[in-house]
Amino acid sequence: MKTDKVTFIYVPRKEGEQKTITLHHRVYSLIKAFLLICLLALIASYVFLIPRAQKYADYQNKIDTYQKQEVQLRQLLNDVNEMKQFNTYMRELIGLDLTSDTVSSYDALVRASKTTAEEPYLSGIPEIAPAQGLITKKFMSGPRKHYGIDIGGKIGDPVSAAADGLVVFAGWTPELGNMVVISHADGYITVYGHNDRLNVQERQRVKKGELIALLGETGYSMGPHLHFEVWYQGIALDPQTIIPEYKNKN
Repeated sequence: MKTDKVTFIYVPRKEGEQKTITLHHRVYSLIKAFLLICLLALIASYVFLIPRAQKYADYQNKIDTYQKQEVQLRQLLNDVNEMKQFNTYMRELIGLDLTSDTVSSYDALVRASKTTAEEPYLSGIPEIAPAQGLITKKFMSGPRKHYGIDIGGKIGDPVSAAADGLVVFAGWTPELGNMVVISHADGYITVYGHNDRLNVQERQRVKKGELIALLGETGYSMGPHLHFEVWYQGIALDPQTIIPEYKNKN
């Protein structure tokens, strides 16, 4: 005889009382339908949703990678722009033709200095005060740019190399008169201007503290002093934050 109920009998493995659960047939059908829907949903999620979630994760990783690359590219473009500004600034100081497409001897020397910079015995960070005296003008950026400091003194006072390096320029410039530019290890470059006499030549290697010039007032100068600049990877630095002896002056 057909019944509208379904009975489940639980028989324990060990001795014990049997348990029975009786459900109405409609309830049983609803439970079966619910379980079937859950099973189908689980299969659908595995087949469709999980791959899509993986693709989303992959896309998100790519977006993060592209964003990091964009930041690096912007930094690189900024560094290139700063190097171009530094190159233009140095060419103006030296008096090179800015419209020339040919490679200047200055550019060649800076590239050649990289070989020198790789030599382990070089002390790349400028740390020796190039001249003794009061700081008469400080570092200034912006519209009133003064990319270094002025150190007062007497004509003929010694001017020394702030660190080991290679002389990439030694000669006359309209603005800084007799000027020396030294390329050091780790991307440092130092500039020494208004000298009365130069004691070094281009392509000459110098040691930290070595005499490179005598202080003077050549070029655009209101009196005897040394104009001293420190550059790092195309960025002008305040020498008073680099040279220990100048940190507490004025």
